[in-house]
Amino acid sequence: MAGPRVRIVTDTVSDVPDDIARDLGITLIPMVVRFGDEQVRDRVDMDIKSFLARLAATKEPVRTSQPSPGEFVEAFRKAARGGATVVSIQPSMKFSGAYQTACIARDIVAQEGCRVEVVDTRNASMAQGWAVIEAARAALAGLPLEDVVERVKDVSRKVKTFLTLDTLAYLQRNGRLGRVQALLGALLQLKPILTVKDGELGLADAAVGASQVMSRLVLSIRRSITEGARVALAVVHVSAREKAEQLRDELGRLYDVVESLITETGPAIAANVGPGGYGAMLYEVD
Repeated sequence: MAGPRVRIVTDTVSDVPDDIARDLGITLIPMVVRFGDEQVRDRVDMDIKSFLARLAATKEPVRTSQPSPGEFVEAFRKAARGGATVVSIQPSMKFSGAYQTACIARDIVAQEGCRVEVVDTRNASMAQGWAVIEAARAALAGLPLEDVVERVKDVSRKVKTFLTLDTLAYLQRNGRLGRVQALLGALLQLKPILTVKDGELGLADAAVGASQVMSRLVLSIRRSITEGARVALAVVHVSAREKAEQLRDELGRLYDVVESLITETGPAIAANVGPGGYGAMLYEVD
């Protein structure tokens, strides 16, 4: 029996759970995490539990980077076996260099007769992951390349991201937030509600004190998606399962949730979010 005409490749910034990736035939290329001179691969050399233990024990910035061109080339060659076309789905170029690296690899394998389409979702985590999952479902259903790529773009346009952080320290440590901003946030006990717009992370709202965070997060989502809408929902967290479950339940009372999952994000995002962060990535389903 012939395999699908289109196969899906992505990176672990997408936060697609391993069991879903396996069931849908999605290739996950590990992101790279650096502790000083030590380099480890997400989900290969280190799981999230081990990563968080290391993160808590170090005061130095923890760097993350995209896979090498060679890793993309190897993944593309493997996915293209049997004559399949590959769709490589990456996070926003504002977050990672994975898109540019995938394009380099695409041009290399093109000389060998492999066709690869690279798509920038302008998102990350399960906002990227939903586009990956829907593309894989379309590929397994036998849809042609053009329809698979359009499915990626459609979901990427519709998906909304809202998340909150327990502390600004990790954004500040990794150079994504100024020291003064972090200090002011700590002094005022501000808990930011972040969103993604035009491929960049921005501020949607802020809560004063921990007691307001959940209600302000839900309010931000309600302002973006009409109550009662049919949605696919992913709740992503960093060592905050209880809060993630509470958020899922809150949104389940507001929306017609046709598909949902809770997952813990990987090191590439956790390094900047830090323990206690959680949020929702959801989109309206036609």
